[in-house]
Amino acid sequence: MRLTNISFKGIAAGMLLAVSGAFLAGCDDFLDQEVKGNNTSEKFYDTRYKLQASLNAVYDILQSDAMQDTDWRFGEAIGDNVVGRDEGLSSHMGQLAHFRFNTSNNYILNRWTIYYKGIHRVNQVIANIDRARLSTDDYSAYKDIREILGQAKFLRAYFYFNLARTFGGVPIRPEVEEVDKIVVPRSTLEQTYAYIEKDLREAAIMLPARYTSNNSGKASSGAATALLMKVLMYQAKPGVPSEKWEEMTRLGDYFVKGASLKFKDMLHYPENYDGEDWESLRKRLWFKPQELNKETDPYETAENECPTLLNAYSLRYVDAYGGAITYDQQFYLQGEFCQGSIFEIVFKESGDGTTGDTNEGNSIYMNMFPAAYNSADGAQVPIFGDQAIITTIIFTGSNAADARRRFIMGHHETTPDMENTEIGAGHLLPLKWYTPLKDRPVYGGDNGKNRRVLRYADVVLMYAEALNECGKGAQALEQLNSNKKVVNEINNSSTLYIGGGYGYLRQQIWDERTIELCYEWERFFDIVRQGRAKECLKIFSDLRSNRRGAYFKEGVNEIFPIPQREIDLSNGIVTQNPGY
Repeated sequence: MRLTNISFKGIAAGMLLAVSGAFLAGCDDFLDQEVKGNNTSEKFYDTRYKLQASLNAVYDILQSDAMQDTDWRFGEAIGDNVVGRDEGLSSHMGQLAHFRFNTSNNYILNRWTIYYKGIHRVNQVIANIDRARLSTDDYSAYKDIREILGQAKFLRAYFYFNLARTFGGVPIRPEVEEVDKIVVPRSTLEQTYAYIEKDLREAAIMLPARYTSNNSGKASSGAATALLMKVLMYQAKPGVPSEKWEEMTRLGDYFVKGASLKFKDMLHYPENYDGEDWESLRKRLWFKPQELNKETDPYETAENECPTLLNAYSLRYVDAYGGAITYDQQFYLQGEFCQGSIFEIVFKESGDGTTGDTNEGNSIYMNMFPAAYNSADGAQVPIFGDQAIITTIIFTGSNAADARRRFIMGHHETTPDMENTEIGAGHLLPLKWYTPLKDRPVYGGDNGKNRRVLRYADVVLMYAEALNECGKGAQALEQLNSNKKVVNEINNSSTLYIGGGYGYLRQQIWDERTIELCYEWERFFDIVRQGRAKECLKIFSDLRSNRRGAYFKEGVNEIFPIPQREIDLSNGIVTQNPGY
């Protein structure tokens, strides 16, 4: 469902002057009448169904072409894994890819705008959650509202996280907007991350381990915990001891090994709650109040165990129904909500030719990995992608024989479903972007292929990295090889990573992250948080005739400038990042 926010600006002054005073006096009674048949803000959110409709409008932002476009450009297109089709310095995209942009770059503004649009929508859900009125005291009614709130908190954290790793500390918008507080100064990066963490910690105790069947696609406790691990990882620094690394290991013990984790430990309660008592917190998070609980209702305390995540997800290539699939199939229709997928952005083909944000499909994968389509006269016409082609520098050296290399396709090669690729001579593209023939949409701009955002393999590799940072090399190697063993089954290989010192093992973990998560729109942010963006982009630039990547400025370009428009509109209250 799509909801539209309408702002009533009032009637122009000239029109008001044209209306006679006698007419206005005679209309007092009319103007005072209650408008019937419309939802006011007080009434719109008063049922769980209306709240769900508002939450659907937040998920709708995830599906938007604008959000997918900006995630692709910033997460992948400016990194060292792809070669863009638009790298000329005369275009805003070319300037972005070369790190020779200014503060008015359109793509930087687009990223800021679409994520704050998502925050605005999700804040409406969270701010109005207490307007819900339940017709029953059944535990399930409270649980329904709690899960809507938990999903909203996850989505808000997701929006702010992508803003934080793009721009640093950002303005935290109030849940209830006020005209006299429309301009909000930036929070520090530490404050921004603290805000994100709190949302994720609360979502993790409010939601089920994972959603299945008709509820697949909703953010779960597994998604909140996985994203929390990533948020902690982005705050920690490789080679520097930190409580963030330590907590990642505890979360990994819980997620991967099934260790006990209590509500109070997930929340950091009571230290993070400024004296708020447990019952007040329960009510705010829509746990059923103690005084209304029946003997048969569960009563959650701070000592309760978090949802069990062990065995809810798996490294193995298994679909949602337990059937075996191949490595590449986990990214296709048959692999949607598979055992290795924690959170997906859901797309649905309309089948009627509708494109853009007026339908739930998305064209980006058809643009990135094109296919041959029948023209009006029946001829096969290759439709070349307008986004990029990939490089394979990650599959060099010791990685050259990796089984996942086989999922990189060239021009006129045969896909697993026996299609002859039409991607242009010399071009290479990953099957992660491919849409199999049987999944191909009727209309190119209406693809129903879901985007995998959080995968269990990422959780395991984050856990391995944190263990290594905490001096637990043997355990880190065990987790690292747990993913490699499953990969080996692709071609019956037996190659595993080997033990070594901290630095040697860290490099192996990073190599595995590079290969396992390649072309999933995370590469640029990953090399930035590892502190090696300049190094990786320098290697890449040496292979490019246009030297793309060589202009990256260490200490500046790890984050991007606040859009100049935002600074101008705030009269300088929103400050610029250093170096811009």
